[in-house]
Amino acid sequence: MGVETKSGSSNLVSAVISCILSLVIFATMRFYSGWITDTQMNTIVGGFIGSWLFVFALTAVSNMEMLVFGNDFQAKFIPEILTCLSLATVASGVVHRVCATTCIIFCIGALYFINRISNKYHNKNAIAVEQAPVRRGGGKKNK
Repeated sequence: MGVETKSGSSNLVSAVISCILSLVIFATMRFYSGWITDTQMNTIVGGFIGSWLFVFALTAVSNMEMLVFGNDFQAKFIPEILTCLSLATVASGVVHRVCATTCIIFCIGALYFINRISNKYHNKNAIAVEQAPVRRGGGKKNK
């Protein structure tokens, strides 16, 4: 194996921590499923907790892919985001079906903010292009 760069080790650490937090959140949801199903407000909180499962699962998957494919690799909608959304929705749905519905809503909101943060720090296409000076007037200058 080659020399590991600093960003490679930070991707590995982030992937491991996100994986552990995903498992902890899933176990917590299963352990407190009785409390989550007690009231309507608790079921909404259960969906919110499920959206954190989505965030940490997406972070883990994205960092693992960055380790394998390089730091310029980005998570796409169809394979990565949809899989993590399905995982979080099913995990919330096991607790209560209203948790699954609210989890989808909270996941969409979380994905919006993740996209904003990602574009702010990692967007390489946002380089400003200077415009050529516009020439005013209609005639030739050298008559």
